[in-house]
Amino acid sequence: MYTWELEHWPEYTFDAQVGEFWTNKALAASQKILGAMAVVPDDLGSEARLDLMVSAAIETSAIEGEALNREDVRSSIKNHFLSPGDKVAVHDPVAAGISALILEVMDLYNAPLTPERLHHWSELVIPGANAGSFVAARPGAGRWRTHADAMQIVSGPVHNPTVHFEAPPSCRVPAEMDTFLAWFNEESRGLPGVARAAIAHLWFETIHPYEDGNGRIGRAVADVAVSQMLGQPLMMSLATVLSKHRKAYYQQLNLASKDTLDVTPWVNWFGERTVEALEGAISVIQYVVKKARFWDALNTDALNARQIKLIRKMLGDDAQAFQEGINARKYQNLTRCSKATATRDLQDLVTQGVLVPIQSKGRYARYGLVLV
Repeated sequence: MYTWELEHWPEYTFDAQVGEFWTNKALAASQKILGAMAVVPDDLGSEARLDLMVSAAIETSAIEGEALNREDVRSSIKNHFLSPGDKVAVHDPVAAGISALILEVMDLYNAPLTPERLHHWSELVIPGANAGSFVAARPGAGRWRTHADAMQIVSGPVHNPTVHFEAPPSCRVPAEMDTFLAWFNEESRGLPGVARAAIAHLWFETIHPYEDGNGRIGRAVADVAVSQMLGQPLMMSLATVLSKHRKAYYQQLNLASKDTLDVTPWVNWFGERTVEALEGAISVIQYVVKKARFWDALNTDALNARQIKLIRKMLGDDAQAFQEGINARKYQNLTRCSKATATRDLQDLVTQGVLVPIQSKGRYARYGLVLV
């Protein structure tokens, strides 16, 4: 049976020690983030926050199989902090919408959750066809689902689908959401923070109140709960970690939505992911500082335009494309130079201590940046 069919739904239970264990670990990790940010210059702290928000927007969409352009997302978020005359045009309404959601979660994390606020989020994550504006949402966005057909999560061929989950009938959604929101805004406040966030996300996904966008909105609800636990805007990307563990994430949600209201295993799994995300934020801060130190120490007068272009790429928004390093062929394609020039430029960067060999087998030689 699905949990919403059980007699005592939605009276979730969990081992309090598990909830407290992960909450304490999350709070300790949060203190480390505050300590790291305290010694980081303001501009670098802002860059770290931006990187985390961009990652959150991209990865919460990636979980749903939607690939966003990183530059569109970055521009959408940066526009929030710029004066009107400095804003950059963003042509992807999906990137603009999910970015607006991430920003609202950070700006208004302490505000109560209401149907109106959730409906607004629904309009943001399910924009209409008008590429000039993400305000005009698709039919069905901005209101609870009303269709008579069962709301099911399925996979497999159309003629023989596998039903993974079925949500409560649409006619029950308004009352179910009233109960959920009353719990979230009032009754749940005394729970261990991580357990509250885990249950909030699971409960929202179980109701599945919208035609589409439930995953992204449900993860935003979890972000709000974690921010409220920390007492500050989210300095982490929970979605990045959930995307990394995407298969297990769906498996754990599926297990927690059937047969029992004891959600201790789900709270335990979610707690571990929350701490992983917080520790990942510390790594992002450290990486931003390393990049700044690298640029400060770099003697650009000793480099040519091709070499500087490579370094900017390896440290910029395209950094993920260089996780395996750079080789001569890739350098040729990037800078439009000859093979001999590519080899000479790369060797010169090694001599200057900018690059270090990470694989040195003839034409397959690859190099990585020296960040300390």
